[in-house]
Amino acid sequence: MVRINKAKLNWLFIILFLTSGIAFLTNKTPLGNISSNRLAKAQKKWNEQNISHYRLTLNYSFHDNCQQEVEIKDEKVIAVKRNNCPTIPAQTISELFQQIQASEDGTKCGPNGCACDGPVDIHAKYDAQYGYPHQLEMELASNKRWQYLDYWHNQMQGLPCTMIGFINQKITVTNFTPIQPQ
Repeated sequence: MVRINKAKLNWLFIILFLTSGIAFLTNKTPLGNISSNRLAKAQKKWNEQNISHYRLTLNYSFHDNCQQEVEIKDEKVIAVKRNNCPTIPAQTISELFQQIQASEDGTKCGPNGCACDGPVDIHAKYDAQYGYPHQLEMELASNKRWQYLDYWHNQMQGLPCTMIGFINQKITVTNFTPIQPQ
């Protein structure tokens, strides 16, 4: 019969816990700060513009490359000029920023959940003049699944993941027009 030395086992768990913590911090902090700083600067620039009324054309690379052209006032869609994306609700600039923030926070995960897909990483590009996000490229970060407790639970229990598809997605703002108050 195998005897396990409890003191050695405790030290093993402590070392495992510490290295996991270090790995978590080193994986999330350096690149996350660059992206967070870019997001904060872009949001600040957008907010300083104080644009409350605008037209926006969004192209979606998924859903058969559909397009939406909407008019937005006070961050509410007030008119839809064109929409061949029937399953996608029209989005405002604030909602695009919220998607990016959810990605930064690690709260936006793939359709199969954080344990199976991992979080959705969004690589955003911002408009130099106004600060709004003019391109969002989304992809699953399955290499970050280990950061979620459900992942470890599934691994320990031998639970399978569902396989709802997720194709890398891209949203591009192809036209932005501020509307001056009358």
